[in-house]
Amino acid sequence: MTSTTKIFAAIRLTQVGCRQRNGRCADSDVNTALRILYSASAPNATHDAADGDTRVPCHPNTRMEILEHLTKWSEDNNSSQILWMHGPAGTGKSAIAQSFCEELQARNCLAGSFFFRRGHPSRGNPIKLWPTIAYQLALLFPGFKSTLGLHLTTDPSLLDKSISSQLQKLVIDSYTEASSSRTLIMVLDGLDECEGETRQQDILRSIAGSLTCRPSLRVLIVSRPEAHIKEVFCEPPLQLCEQLNVGGSMEDIHVYLVDEFKRIRKTHSIMTTTSSVWPEDHLIQNVVAKSSGHFIYAATVVRFVEDKDFDPVERLTVVTELRCPDDDFSPFAELDQLYLQILNMAPHRSKLLRILSVIAARFTDRLHVDGIGELLGLKLGEILLTLRRLHSLINVEDRLSKANDPPTKKISVYHASFLDFLHDPGRSQSFCFTDLKRQNLAVDMLTCLANPSEDDDDPECSSNFPFKLVQYLPFLSTTELTPRVANLLHRMSYEWIDSFYFPRHCNETQDLRPWLKRQQAPAHLLNRWDKYCLLAEVQRHCSSMQFEETLDTTITLDYIRSVTSSQQIRVIQLFFLVCLRLSPMFIHKFCITGTRVILGLSWKEFESIVAGLPSAPPDWEGDTSLWLYTFIASISHPTRMRILHPDPTLENTARWCLNNIGRRPRISRWFPPAWSCILRSCPPSSDLLHLLCAVEGEISSFILQDIEEQTRDRWPVAPHWHNILQWLQTFPEQPLDMIKRVRNQLPVDYVGNDKVWLLWKQSTGW
Repeated sequence: MTSTTKIFAAIRLTQVGCRQRNGRCADSDVNTALRILYSASAPNATHDAADGDTRVPCHPNTRMEILEHLTKWSEDNNSSQILWMHGPAGTGKSAIAQSFCEELQARNCLAGSFFFRRGHPSRGNPIKLWPTIAYQLALLFPGFKSTLGLHLTTDPSLLDKSISSQLQKLVIDSYTEASSSRTLIMVLDGLDECEGETRQQDILRSIAGSLTCRPSLRVLIVSRPEAHIKEVFCEPPLQLCEQLNVGGSMEDIHVYLVDEFKRIRKTHSIMTTTSSVWPEDHLIQNVVAKSSGHFIYAATVVRFVEDKDFDPVERLTVVTELRCPDDDFSPFAELDQLYLQILNMAPHRSKLLRILSVIAARFTDRLHVDGIGELLGLKLGEILLTLRRLHSLINVEDRLSKANDPPTKKISVYHASFLDFLHDPGRSQSFCFTDLKRQNLAVDMLTCLANPSEDDDDPECSSNFPFKLVQYLPFLSTTELTPRVANLLHRMSYEWIDSFYFPRHCNETQDLRPWLKRQQAPAHLLNRWDKYCLLAEVQRHCSSMQFEETLDTTITLDYIRSVTSSQQIRVIQLFFLVCLRLSPMFIHKFCITGTRVILGLSWKEFESIVAGLPSAPPDWEGDTSLWLYTFIASISHPTRMRILHPDPTLENTARWCLNNIGRRPRISRWFPPAWSCILRSCPPSSDLLHLLCAVEGEISSFILQDIEEQTRDRWPVAPHWHNILQWLQTFPEQPLDMIKRVRNQLPVDYVGNDKVWLLWKQSTGW
């Protein structure tokens, strides 16, 4: 969930109010709170998540000693509350954590799990951690669920708090008040893959500061022994916690290889005519020795050997005959030689290097194969053919994004060590992700985002692809601002900047302005980017606006009229109406584009209008962001909206909504969530009625699809049809046939409820 969505969650829950009985939250409020919590969590980060990055447990009869150690730690009341299990890459730490989670779940002792993944939009995000754990705890026992629901309905802003506050309020306090005496274990795997070293340290320190008050809560932390993590474990009280070093195990590797080669011998079509003694023991011992106890090496060998398109006997011979340079003392020397051997066997070297650049930059977290093809100018078949011999390193699988959509192909690597390999020139040699390849990828990305016809007002003019690609704009800060890059940046459509800058990426770590200044960008590019940031800030303020507080009367109506044009007032008011949502469950939509298209403005016209907003007067006390928020609030406040502009184009907006309600998928990004309230606010109109009748069928599928994509819940169906019904009943001569059809769309047991409409009136003054 984005920060703005969470702000809206707070607004709506505050407006609705928490119905409490005897200090407990009503069931409906608890369920609402849990839906918000689920939206703020990362459900694909749990050990039992059904995503494509399936977490594999330990191979049978391996890692027995370590698993037994973990079991004893979890059962011993006198053991440390925190256990740090660490080890180098490829030793099987995640598999051990997965097996331990499954054991804890079978014993009903698992509080929750979170498997971090570097670069992943949700699994790499530290803000997702404690909401995910809290949601799992809420499902585990009712006492925690009720207490947590009360906390969230009382203070929904908990989801915007710091990591330590989230742990304390969402987990520790709720667990304490639930009066649970059960010993539960939290498992956090891959902490070193969490976004930001400082955030990793914050998580550790918050655990150390909060966990001691609840002896029955314990946590297993799994990571590589990175220096910044080791530093925190040297601080009190973490210096006293138990540590477990996961090293390599030749015996376990041998067990794993014997079992896997037996499986290949039984299942591979070519092996039916092979002697039953394959592979000979000396071949297995050869692979065991080369692995240095690293499971990632053994697993890569198995995937390489069992490829259905090749003879396993020949493939195993290739592995065993590999030789490392005598002067190579790297712990990954054998693994690197295996990686190089596999890569050198792949065809189409030039295409492969470009695809590897996309993988090394971690663009594959969000881009499917078709998007990668669009980025690189390659066909789907070309990519699949290029990667055909790399299935032991790179996984290409079908992903279902929506129930009725055809599957898309997703690329992922089997282990993070391959990404480390691609970034190290001493290991990957000609396959390394060099500065030149990085620069070429930046040009490819910006070429796709550059839009030479910015004034094209057709919202269907381009594909869905740039909305995903634009999330990788921070990648530019790792490159040089060459004249070509600067030119492409200047040609970017604000439509893409809009989706990037609002709201998730408006922070100092991902703002490109410092990079542009360091690279001495031309003045025209800096000015253009400043406009982008201003537009993003206006959108952020409009989307987070709330009017529970008293209106700041220091910005008077006369002052607003003297410094603001009627066109600027019209834009801001419509912008606010388009941004307004009536449910905390609705995801954000990029509403700058919607406002511009509804008003029929080109990008240059829209930029000029917003850029002309007045700056803070000399006597203003506070920063410029606070001034802009206060100024926008003064224009959008319900008590002032009609006074400043009697007609905020409600009827035109309703007409645009009805004309475009069936135009998917791109229109939906900026379609006003409160579209039915906008229609209900309009006076009776034969033109609007004619449009409504013409798109009646599209409305039904539009509502259902919105629910499938955004809420997975049935309740938003009724308010939309209810608002349409109420508007139809305002006609002097009511359209009875249409009214009858609308009534049939409402649930049989539905009772007219104007809660959503009252929220709309409260927020807009209509």
